[in-house]
Amino acid sequence: MDTPKLKNSAVDLLKKWWCSLFILPFIAFSIHQIYLALNYNIFFAVNYDYPFPLGVIHLFIDNFLLIVHEAGHTFFSILGVRFITILGGSLFQILLPLMILSYFWVNHQKIGIQLSLCLVGYSWLDVACYAADGSARQLPLIGGLGAKSHDWYNLLHQVNALEHDITFGVIFSVLGILCYTAALSYPLFFKRYKTISLDLNL
Repeated sequence: MDTPKLKNSAVDLLKKWWCSLFILPFIAFSIHQIYLALNYNIFFAVNYDYPFPLGVIHLFIDNFLLIVHEAGHTFFSILGVRFITILGGSLFQILLPLMILSYFWVNHQKIGIQLSLCLVGYSWLDVACYAADGSARQLPLIGGLGAKSHDWYNLLHQVNALEHDITFGVIFSVLGILCYTAALSYPLFFKRYKTISLDLNL
């Protein structure tokens, strides 16, 4: 293959995969975070040290999802069912990123799809840590609330499943990693269409 063709192939490859390369470090560090949190110490869920500039991105996403989580409690409280109100925080934390993903999917926005898949994946990991802490209730709660206000303690306690908190954490983590895998590999399934100019003399 001659040099111009090789250069063009490299440029095309970079255009196709640049977003995957961009999100890969964040994905790798967040998977490492959930691994440490679930296997060794749940406090890695809140005290994990992301390197700069990933730490800035993580701080933004984490605070965004925290706001979404708290808003979920308010939205679902309208239904008047305590279980749904408690679940609403984690549920909305997943649903809103999925709605963002749906928007980009409908509009065929490749980069938006990849980034929103990454957001959905991270949100699942965030919920996984909260669920896995259900029985221990070690993680600090917003506003200095007591251990009795722990969402996943209350949810799992109501369905007599407190002893399965780690299992829920692992299941949610797997869902998050699957979303990450989809985000990274999406360019494999993205079709590029070439524009051609037709000069028709009718």
